[in-house]
Amino acid sequence: MTSTLVSFLGRARQDPKTGYRTAHYRFANGAIHTTPFFGLALREVLNPNQLVLLGTAGSMWDVLIEQFATEGEDEELRLRLIEAATENAVDAALLDAVTPVVERALGVSCKLRLIDYGRDAEGQAHILDSIAEAVEDGRVSIDLTHGFRHLTAIGALSAFFLERVRGLTIEGLYYGALDMTENGETPIVRLDGLLNIERWLDALSRFDQNGDYGLFAPLLRADGVAADKVQCLVDAAFFERTLNLSDARRRILTFLPVLDTPLTGVSSLFQSSLTKRLNWVRGARLMAYQKRLAMFYLRQGDYVRAAILGFEAVITRECDRRKFGHQDHQRDRKPAEEAFEAEMRVGEHPRSVVDGYWMLKNLRNALAHGNPAALEHVRQIIVNPERLPLELQRAMDRVLN
Repeated sequence: MTSTLVSFLGRARQDPKTGYRTAHYRFANGAIHTTPFFGLALREVLNPNQLVLLGTAGSMWDVLIEQFATEGEDEELRLRLIEAATENAVDAALLDAVTPVVERALGVSCKLRLIDYGRDAEGQAHILDSIAEAVEDGRVSIDLTHGFRHLTAIGALSAFFLERVRGLTIEGLYYGALDMTENGETPIVRLDGLLNIERWLDALSRFDQNGDYGLFAPLLRADGVAADKVQCLVDAAFFERTLNLSDARRRILTFLPVLDTPLTGVSSLFQSSLTKRLNWVRGARLMAYQKRLAMFYLRQGDYVRAAILGFEAVITRECDRRKFGHQDHQRDRKPAEEAFEAEMRVGEHPRSVVDGYWMLKNLRNALAHGNPAALEHVRQIIVNPERLPLELQRAMDRVLN
């Protein structure tokens, strides 16, 4: 799999030859790399297949070429780049001409790309697009050390963008913390936690839309939650999608003790949010579970699941009222359904309950089977995107409350 390092080039002039001040960067393994460009030190450590260097028309491309140009051989190109950088006029054609010089010096495939200054939302979007265009596939590491300060925020966002939109694997976000230099050594700060926060926020948002417990599994696993406990959430999502709610609830209950002790890593920030979304299951009976999901799917516009689960909640309630079991259709659920309908026929229930029940059952049958409803008024409801959710809501309110 291709590995790429993305780095930014700014326009500092702290040193007339290197632009940036030379620093002794200390990596986690204790190795010290001395360079004015942190991205070059990081390249030596990560050994990527490709280096993508991003800068504006005013970045110090001229200082960069001083690091790699061979005296005499690349003199004309060096002078052209110096002149263009002085006038903030570096263009893509000039960078394409410089690229072989950089590749020859580093021994790795390189892409030198111009990016927008990012002064407004449109320009910032162009930066994301430039990064996505330069990184085609594989694993990506991003160096956020150099460049304009606001590019650090954009670079961090680009990591999430590449991961979610392009499906790439982000291996790390790095920052050479020159301001934290002590005893002549500059530490390397990993900003991967920012990406993990984005992942959690995304998972919570998507869960609120689709109810998939499995979205939390890789995040919890990355922070050390036992694999068998994490698998409970994956299984719960599967069982819930197949309407096997009893097994889904059992899996969630098996997982919940994990949330009774503090989580580690970024997961700890979201422990209360996750607990809030799962805690309902502790005291929920099957009928309440079915009703809750029916209302959830109704809000999401999944009318088939909403109608099926709403109707099953009615039958579960009738099973409970008659002390029947829940699981066996022929022995428990069908007799409970028939007994309830018999009661309605002899007037034992209010008209609103009767109307709600038959509307819910007719809508459930028509939606679940995908066939035209036998009753004209039901057919008219099913083809009307405004009436269908309203009638489903009204029917469930009448028969379940």
